[in-house]
Formats: sequence, structure tokens, C-alpha cells
Amino acid sequence: MIMKSKLFALFSILIIMLCLTMITAPGCGDGDNETATDSSPEVGFDEALWNDPPTEYWPYVRWWWPGGAVDSEELKIEMVLLKGIGVGGVEVQAFQFGFTPMEIENDPAIRSVGTPEFFQKIRIVAEEADRLGMTFDFTLGSGWSSGGPFVSEAPERQLLMSSLDVNGPGSYEGTIPTAEPAEYRNIINNIIDALGPFDTNVDLIAVTAARIVDDTSEPPTLHSFQDITSFVQDDILKWDVPEGNWKIFAFYQNRTNHHPVGSAYSGSEDDALIMDHLDEAGIQEVIDGFAVPLLEACGEYAPQAVFVDSFEMVGELPWTTFLLETFRDLKGYDLTPYLPLVFQQKGESKYTEILHQVMGEGSLAIYVSSEIGDRVREDYEEVRAGMFLDNFVVPLRDWAHQNDLTLRLQSQGGWGDYLDVYEIADIPESEALFAGGTFDFMKLASSAAHTAGRIYTGLESFVSMNNDPRAQTIEDLHLLGGRAFSAGITRIIYHVFPYQYIRENGKRWYGAPAVHERDEYEMIAIGPIPFTIRLDENHQVWPDLSGFNKYLARLCYALTLGKNVADIAWLQPDWRVPDTVVMNIDGYLPEQGESEISLSLRRSGLTYDRVSRKGLTNAIVKDGYFMVGAARYEALLLNEFDVATPELMASIEEIAGAGIPVIVMGDLPGRAPGFVDWEERDTATQGITARLQSKVTFAAEESEVGSALLSAGMQPSLAPSDGGELAFAVVRRELPEGDIFFLFNESNRDRTQILDINVRAKGVRVLDPQTGGLVTEAIPDESEQLSIRVAIPAKRSLVLVAEH
Repeated sequence: MIMKSKLFALFSILIIMLCLTMITAPGCGDGDNETATDSSPEVGFDEALWNDPPTEYWPYVRWWWPGGAVDSEELKIEMVLLKGIGVGGVEVQAFQFGFTPMEIENDPAIRSVGTPEFFQKIRIVAEEADRLGMTFDFTLGSGWSSGGPFVSEAPERQLLMSSLDVNGPGSYEGTIPTAEPAEYRNIINNIIDALGPFDTNVDLIAVTAARIVDDTSEPPTLHSFQDITSFVQDDILKWDVPEGNWKIFAFYQNRTNHHPVGSAYSGSEDDALIMDHLDEAGIQEVIDGFAVPLLEACGEYAPQAVFVDSFEMVGELPWTTFLLETFRDLKGYDLTPYLPLVFQQKGESKYTEILHQVMGEGSLAIYVSSEIGDRVREDYEEVRAGMFLDNFVVPLRDWAHQNDLTLRLQSQGGWGDYLDVYEIADIPESEALFAGGTFDFMKLASSAAHTAGRIYTGLESFVSMNNDPRAQTIEDLHLLGGRAFSAGITRIIYHVFPYQYIRENGKRWYGAPAVHERDEYEMIAIGPIPFTIRLDENHQVWPDLSGFNKYLARLCYALTLGKNVADIAWLQPDWRVPDTVVMNIDGYLPEQGESEISLSLRRSGLTYDRVSRKGLTNAIVKDGYFMVGAARYEALLLNEFDVATPELMASIEEIAGAGIPVIVMGDLPGRAPGFVDWEERDTATQGITARLQSKVTFAAEESEVGSALLSAGMQPSLAPSDGGELAFAVVRRELPEGDIFFLFNESNRDRTQILDINVRAKGVRVLDPQTGGLVTEAIPDESEQLSIRVAIPAKRSLVLVAEH
């Protein structure tokens, strides 16, 4: 999760590369189990609330604690301090990063998370939050991902694969391949120490065989898959080998022994295990062992939300005890013979994903098999995603609602479709570090909020990779904050304010010191990856935070009124987004990392949401528009769209058949996913693809997508009067009596533009969120065209209130 000179920056990158390459050997539900929509009540824009927003609209802060080593009076002092700079709520995360083993030994309170004494400290925060009119949230456990010493029956599990080669025809009688530690363990522990000893208590799940078609190809090609488990007795296999070269595979289930990174529970670090996110028993153990005692300690001073941080799970093949049975029930065939086809090189985790990117590696499959390899893997991922949602996300949400809590959740790194997972949360939350914190990535969380009808979209904000932990200036915060709001974020969560704890070396504890300040132990425990975190009274932005937070609060208020309006549904064709490393060596650049398609749309004045495959499959077509969940769209955009179910294609065909513009970058799908009835389903997908050729518009270049939509009849709500490109990012909120527009100048220079307002309005007021004051106003001219001249300084924003 976790740069001054360019030379040092390069050195840091090289360290990361070396580490990688040297290892190649407040809307709360009502308790209903269904996902409820939490759209803003139909209220108008209130000048008083705009000028002085209540604390519910103020930004939050992630409050890092040195485990349980916190003092009751200091907790109160820091909450008053935070309230004084305009922070409306805190999220408590207690862990032990940044300490040496000796410091931990000398202060046992550090490793006391989960004890009654720790929960009493949480109670103090709950009482003080109530007294100050603030709110507080708690992270589900210590460190990340969620787990603890109370996880025993359902820890994170994996499937291991071992193999040997035999030749036929002939008979084989001998031991089966033994379970061995997977390669990914060294990769991860060289990046971040997160795995305990290899679990030798393995359970044999199956023994299979496959004929080697071509062992010179990369990956090797297999065929003729067989389940030969029945020929095994007491680990001895007796099998008549058919003609040809064969591989015999043995599959074992065991614990990953993955502990929450940085956790500060009492006892040994290896005693705390991450839960099985595919088995409901896993989340229940965490609820019973951590969340329930925390709520009991808080009593009548309940937290507002439970927060789940990004998922950083690992495994050779993510698994649970009943996955084979669930797969058979859902897919209608036995996965067992085909298990070799679902394993990937170096296992599965965000860390190995980054390694694959750095190495520029192609296929991740260890073995392939003509038509069926990718298809079996697709079925496995679909079943795993369903289990992740049904056995982790939904039960946690239901428990939260039953206890009058809101669920805040980051979906990145998990096993489900990011958009579908975000939709289940009451407050989907993005992260400014994952995937570089780009506009495109932040749009995923806000898009899910729109389709689910949520009010808030959170962002773990103002964190990036930089050598200097206090490098950010107030101008940087304006750029990053404005970008976040323009991506649909409505709640800012500062990352991070560290509790004031003085270490044995006389320095303040920061959780993760600057790279050049880390001692040998810290370099091992935290790694060489630098990032900005030191938000405290000594940070250069501290004197400006009170005014800046008022600015953020006004924007939060305005952008949670009414309902978001997006012109285009842009299909997210893959269930995941790869993490990427973005080093902010020379500061922050406007539009950094944003895709060319997104920029093309925004410069054309068009707004968009990303929608999932599931969401688009279930779209409802109306007269001239279609609905995905609670959100309405007037055009559809498809790109990188190679594989689609016939059901999804049928929905797209219905949309196109209703005369709604459908823009395609690249080709339409040539096959359906999955193994069952694949030939029949491929034919169905291909048939719809053929019929769609004359009903959709193909864009040749990513930069032409916006102009293609304009040519198809799309009209932006705001458009430059001179017909040129829009100079500002736009968010539109529709209210009963008008519309609110957020305009952000994401550039390093001041910009001025005359804009036509293409919505029904008798007038428009332009407000400055920094001061709350009126900048200018306008009414329609004789031709009833409403236009206004807008001047926005660099990295600043304005709010337009258009009244019917």
C-alpha cells in the first residue's frame, strides 16, 4: 500500500524492481437483506447549509494508532484538534508498523488490540465523538486484510498443485507428488512480510492426469483430462497409463498462513490469520471476535460505520473447502479433472500482478488446452466471485444493517467484480494509491454508487508514492481534491493522521517513516516503497487545512444533493483492475494517468459511468434511454470487448434496437465465456455480433469517441459557445427545482470559457466553494439561450446552480 531528488527516486524504483526480480527462482440500511438505495432526499439547494455545512459533510481522517498504546487524554486532545481544522469524523486503524521488535517488547500495550483494555480506548473515542458532534468508524480488525487470532476454523485457504511426468502405455505404481511451498511465498515476503511458515498440514483433494500435447509451447499444452483419485490409496497411485506422455497432478488444500499486515493483536503475529473470504464462517469469526466486542464496549455511543480496507489476499489458487461442490452446483460439471487449467504463474495476489506487469509477461496460465483452458478459468473466476459476494460481502453488510451501521468498503484486490462489490456497500470507497489513483479508477466506485443509488462515495485521499512524506502542498491538495470530486467522489478521507506517540529514539511515530529514515528492521518490515503520510501539525499544509476543509465540505454538500446525471454507460469488460506503481517524483500532473477515452468524453462535455457486465445484462430499456440499476443513460460505450455472454449481447442488441447510440472501439465479441455448452453459446454471441454491425457506430481512435457520440446526437448539458473543447471537468446533479454543476479546472493555468447551459433553467448562479460567495449570475437571452462566462483559476472549481 504502502520520492527529494530524481536520483533518489530512480534508486527507489530500482530497489522495488530488485525486490521483485531477485525472486524469480451516512446512509445506513434499515436491516433489510437486500441492497437498498440511499438517494438524496428531494430537497433544494440551501444557501445556509452551503455557506456553513454541518459536520456530516466535513472530510474524515484515517487515524492511525500505535496498536493499543494510546492514552485516554491524548485521544481527546487529538479529536478536539481534528475538529478544530474541520474534520467531521475519524476512522480508527490500530497497527504496529514503524516499531522495532525491542520497542514492541518494551511496550506491551502496542500489541494489545482486541483486548478489553483496547476496546475501552475505543469507547473513549465513541464518547468524545458524541460530545464533539463528530462520528467515528472502525476498521474491521488490525492491519489488513481482515483477520485476527480469533480466526481458527475458517482461515484463508489455497489449493496447491504438484506434478510428475510418466510415459505410456504402461503401469505406474508409486507415491503421488508431494505438496511443496509455492513460489509466490518468496515473492510476497520479499516485498512485505505477510506470510508465516508454510502450513504442512495439507489435505489431499484430488489426483488427476492429463496428456502432454506440446511441452515445448509456452505455456505447455495439455489434453485428455482425467480424475484418477480413485486409484490412490495411502498416497500410493496404481494407474494404467495410456499411450503418450502424461502429467500426474496432486492437489492439496492448506492454510496460506497469511497474517494481517502490521496487525497489533496480542500474542504472536503469526497467530493472527486472515479469514477465508469465500466461506461465511470466516467473516462470522471476525465479527464475533472483533466487531461484536467493540460494539459492546461502545454501548450507546455506537460507531457510524464499519470499514473494510482494500483486499490483499494471496494464494497459489484461492480456495475454500466446499468450492468443488459449489462449482458443480452452479456450472453443472466437475472442475476436478480440469484443475491444472485454472492455476496461474506465481500464484494470485496484487503483488504478483505488479510483478507480471513489471516483467511484461504474457499468458498467466501455467497450462493451456486449445479451446477449453480459458473457458474453465472463466467459470472458476465466476464461481469464486459469487462466493466472495455471497459468503463475505453480503453477510457483512447484513450484519452491519442489523446493528444500525453503515458499510464502507473498498473492493480493489478482492475476488469479485469491483463494480458489483462496490454496489453492495452503503459507501463504496476508492483509493488514491491503488492503480495510481487515476480518474478512471476513482470512477469505478462513484459509478457503482450511482447505479446503486447511494449518496456518498468515499476516497482514501492524498496518499501517493513520493520520497518526501511531507511533499504535498496546498496546491497539490486542490488538484487532487478537485480531481476526486470531478470523478464523482463525495467524501474525502485523509490518509493519514498518526496518533502522537514518541518512540524510544525520541522521534514521533508515523506508522511508516520516510525511506531515508528507516532503520534496517523497518526496511525489512515495511519495504523500500515510499509514500506520503505525515499529515500532522508540522506539515506545511496544516495552517491552510481549516479553510481547505470548509471548501471540501461545501463541495460534499452540493454534490450529495439530488441525483447524479451521466450521459453514457461505459461497460467495464473485465472484473478487475490491475494495480500499478505511479511515482510522483516531480509532483502531481493534471490528468495524470487518465485514459484517452475518458479525456475524449470529458473534453466533449459528456459525462459517463462505468457499468459491470451483470449490470448491463440486466439493463431496462425505456423510450430513448436505458436504466442500469438506479442510473439512467442515453448512450452506451464498448471497448476491449472480446468475450460476452449471449444474455449480455441480447441486452446490447435491445439497446441498439431502441435507437440509443452504441459506440464501439475495436471489435465486438467473437465468443461467449465459459465451458458449458460453449459451442452453442459461442454461436449465439456471434449471431448477435453479426446483427449489431449495422446498428452500432465504430470509432477508429480513442480520441474520437467523444466526437462520435456528439455526431450520434448526444448533447452535453454544458457546451462551449464557440463549439470547441470543454476546458473543465463537469459533474451534474439533478434536483427537483433545477440542476447543480460542478466545474473543475484541472490544469496549471487559469481558464476562461463562455458556456451554453443546455438544461431548462430560468437563471444560473455561479458560486465559489472557497468563499461560499456569489461570483456571477445570468438569465436567458431573447432567444432563450442561457450562457455564462466562467473563469476558474488553476486547480480550482466553481459550482453552478441552475434553477427551473
